[in-house]
Amino acid sequence: MDDDILKRLWLTRVKRLIKNIERSSDERKTLIKSAIENCKKETVLQWLRENSESEAFFKLVDMFHFLKKHIDEEEKKNHSNSVHITILAHGAIRDSMIPASCLLPLPTITDVILYSPWNCTIHADAVYGVATGLMKPQHRVFNCNTKDGCQIPDEKHRPTKLPDYWNSMKRAGDRMIPNITLSPLTPPEDGFWKRFEFLTKKYGQVERNRIIIPFILPAESEPLKSVPFSVVSLALSLVLLSSRFQATVHLAACLGDQSAGQKFDKEYLKTQYACTVDNTTMTSSPDMFTVNWTDALKRWFG
Repeated sequence: MDDDILKRLWLTRVKRLIKNIERSSDERKTLIKSAIENCKKETVLQWLRENSESEAFFKLVDMFHFLKKHIDEEEKKNHSNSVHITILAHGAIRDSMIPASCLLPLPTITDVILYSPWNCTIHADAVYGVATGLMKPQHRVFNCNTKDGCQIPDEKHRPTKLPDYWNSMKRAGDRMIPNITLSPLTPPEDGFWKRFEFLTKKYGQVERNRIIIPFILPAESEPLKSVPFSVVSLALSLVLLSSRFQATVHLAACLGDQSAGQKFDKEYLKTQYACTVDNTTMTSSPDMFTVNWTDALKRWFG
């Protein structure tokens, strides 16, 4: 049989398994097996095999069902088969390193784009720009996020040798990056989410082919402090297998260093992409909200 027929048969089997299996350790094993069977990268395969029984992977099933609900709704809309998915969450980098390629475990995710430099938080204005595609590298503004007064001038919070592009995990390949963890948004009191909703009402919703997934858990869900972004991206890549979508994933979350022990080597992080001094946040310049009609027409009719 040719590759296309084999792929269709495999996808049919995965869809049937996903539809029928109950939430259990068996489901987690089935999902990981599906990932291993469809993974083409040896580095990711090794990571899956070594970590599939770790505590970090215990939330894979919950993340799969959470994300599947969102993607099922988006499939009803007039998106093309190639989409941009922005995940909105609280985030941090903690304690360990993983190969960047582990954030792209299956071909259903073509790239993962990070926006904050390492050790940097992100303001909701920049998050809105990421979700809508308005945020460009020239719109980056860095300042201190402490409330008690900062001894470092704002210009010193801007990383030196800051690339004029975003941090692509496809470009990073197998280079080691910090382990990113995500935490849920907590409306209605969550200021990050309230600001994003305000900007959405003021400047408009995202356009066709752009999907926003806010990390807001249902009220009946068990409390969740954090989950590795690598597990979220694995769950999303598996969800996309049973959809018509292939996606570029954009992460709109803080990447401040919250390691419990030794902090990350900032000099190494500067060589991977960029790294800020402590207590730095990235926001957007006001001109991000100025409509560029040429770009707007391309987005609407291109």
